[in-house]
Amino acid sequence: MKKDSIKTFTFRIITYLIFPILLSTTSAEIILRVAGYKPWQIENLNVTVEPKGNFFTKDAELGYKHLPGKFKVTLNGNYSFNATHLNNSLRITHPLNTDNLQSNKPGIWIFGCSFTYGWSLNDNETYPWLLQAKFPNYEIVNFGVNGYGTLHSFIQFKQALQQGKKPKIAVIAYAGFHDRRNALLRARSKQMAAWNKLGILFQPDARLAENGDFSYSMTELEYREFPLMRVSALSHFLEINYNQLEEQLYKSREVSLAIIREFHRLAEANNVKLVVAGINAGSAKMLEELRKEGIATIDISVDLKIPANNNLPHDLHPSAIANRQYAEKLGSFLQELKLNI
Repeated sequence: MKKDSIKTFTFRIITYLIFPILLSTTSAEIILRVAGYKPWQIENLNVTVEPKGNFFTKDAELGYKHLPGKFKVTLNGNYSFNATHLNNSLRITHPLNTDNLQSNKPGIWIFGCSFTYGWSLNDNETYPWLLQAKFPNYEIVNFGVNGYGTLHSFIQFKQALQQGKKPKIAVIAYAGFHDRRNALLRARSKQMAAWNKLGILFQPDARLAENGDFSYSMTELEYREFPLMRVSALSHFLEINYNQLEEQLYKSREVSLAIIREFHRLAEANNVKLVVAGINAGSAKMLEELRKEGIATIDISVDLKIPANNNLPHDLHPSAIANRQYAEKLGSFLQELKLNI
């Protein structure tokens, strides 16, 4: 091919193929940025913990759990709260000097994530602590852990039963965002990417079986970015939509439903009353389906867009005011169950 022909061919490729692609992607980038979409940025974790410098320890079945001890946690250098964990890694629900007084009382176990744990709150501001004050004849146990999902709760429940313990009531504080955690989707791995500096993290990962049951295994937490998504709003937009498609593909809500059903079967086999408490607006659909199956449910969610209900600008988690509402709603429901509470 002659040089002039090669130049002509190259010009046509650029004109009819490459240039339109560049033009369309540039236009899409501009439109998305105007619409408010941005390239991806890893969350800057500005969290300090005293005295040990760490808050968690690795666990073979749960991935991680709390370190025992008393901690002062500071967020963004200007907001602090105090948290106390027992030797079993769980957060306290009453003063340590009253622990022996509670040990022989029937139990109410509450399972959940950072909402139940009470992240950004002092020990006595969490709703499990407030429920303990409301039900002094019971031992309220706070199984909540930051980042946990319903699968973690199920594993915790099994472990505690295997140790010979048994509550009168088990409460799952369920949120719609737990679905991503239970199936360990890309969207969840993306949220956890900022924690990669802690080293290799492992998480339990559930999948739906053909018969409607589920199975789970431990999986290394790994997040692979789309090319250029740290500099391109378009690439990040495509990644977001891919993640949403994956959520449908893996049927993450159905995975959560299967976990709760198995949790319910295990509870019934041990004569434990199960209650599922919806703790965010995204839990409504799940509660409706569980209610039809005869599982006790209650919506304890509050509007976290109301400033008084969150801890912004320090942290977006529920405030002490929101936790008082959780305690009031859940406490009233437990009393209505007429289980000699």
